[in-house]
Amino acid sequence: MRRCVDLVKLTAVFAAAAFGCVFAAGGLARPTTATSRSQPATYPSEQLIGASDASAKAMLARLDGSFGAVVRPPFVVIGNMPARRVEAMASGSVVRPAKAMWHSYFRKKPTHVITILLFRDAKTYKHWAKKLFNNADPPYFGYYRPRDRTMVMNIATGTGTLVHELTHALIVYDFPAVPLWFNEGLASLHEGCRVLPDRIVGVVNWRLPALQKAVRGKALRPLRELITRDDFYGRQRGLNYAQARYFVMYMQKRGLLRKFYKRFRDNHRGPDAAVKAVEHVFGAKLERIESDYLKWVMTLRWSAR
Repeated sequence: MRRCVDLVKLTAVFAAAAFGCVFAAGGLARPTTATSRSQPATYPSEQLIGASDASAKAMLARLDGSFGAVVRPPFVVIGNMPARRVEAMASGSVVRPAKAMWHSYFRKKPTHVITILLFRDAKTYKHWAKKLFNNADPPYFGYYRPRDRTMVMNIATGTGTLVHELTHALIVYDFPAVPLWFNEGLASLHEGCRVLPDRIVGVVNWRLPALQKAVRGKALRPLRELITRDDFYGRQRGLNYAQARYFVMYMQKRGLLRKFYKRFRDNHRGPDAAVKAVEHVFGAKLERIESDYLKWVMTLRWSAR
């Protein structure tokens, strides 16, 4: 994954959330909670809080003394940087966008711990990727390990990739059968964005020039093919990312993304499910939608600066 414009602002508020606390490598403080066993169940559950504690302890035991952790169930955020920065990253680049995604799209929240490892530079990122996971050649910006729900990030490159991978980690609980085109399209939307309290707004990013070049050269695959075929990671992988991202962004621009997500999640079975969901929310045939979408794409501008 290449570098993207980092538009997620780190919060300056360092106060712990209701179920959060700061950890240092030498010790672990218990999170506090206003609930009790006699009260109605709340999120996160006591079981998830306990599991988050245990995960933080276990991971810190595998690392050296340069690491500290912030626990905000279901998230355990660990980094080899000053404690204030780890907490700022947890608040501004994990909890804040997660809350915006839950508010906008996802009705179901994680029932397992999600561990987020933030490495301050490429050197320590590569070292620990190899030592912890036997990954000798990790992607430059970072990656997500679904098998153990762990994000491994070279945070020196910015937080765009972090929010991208966070989207993958969260959507699986709400839409387990999400097709690749939409999973990657929504995640890519979030790699260049503004995070507001109730939503994430995608902005133009570095994927635009390749998409516009393909449109001008009539080299872009039909939208129907992108959203119905199971070959997203095939020959045109990079262009597929761009096409999916900007189609998701177009739906957001039209005020239809939330409606589409809910419609698609609840009616995703069948080879034409995506086409039917798109046509339903737009109230038009896919070819007309595609024509308007591509015209809109060609009005966008992006500068590498």
